[in-house]
Formats: sequence, structure tokens, C-alpha cells
Amino acid sequence: MAAWCEHCDRPVEGEVCEVCGNPVTEPAREPIPLRWRFFIVVTIIYLAYRLYQLVSWLGHH
Repeated sequence: MAAWCEHCDRPVEGEVCEVCGNPVTEPAREPIPLRWRFFIVVTIIYLAYRLYQLVSWLGHH
């Protein structure tokens, strides 16, 4: 992930912007919000249940 110069609004390869000369830092990664984690877990549980239903249905026919 490339650094981003806020002043020039462009990606920068090094730690100093080639255009304006301002130092840039790597953006901090924000953790995934709790509601999205919950959504992902519930989706996985739902899909696993539907897969179980499919296998069960195929086993009866």
C-alpha cells in the first residue's frame, strides 16, 4: 500500500513527496467494526446451514 500525500492528493513511493517535499506517513489501518464482524459470522453460519439443508435434501432423493 503506497503512502498518500494529503497536500498534493496523490500516491507517493517514498517517505517524502516528490512534488511538494512534505513528509508523508503510512495511513493507519482501522479495525473492522463490530457490526461487520457480526454480519460476516452470521452470513457464514447461514450459508453453512443452507449447505447442510442441500446435502440433506440430496440424501433423501
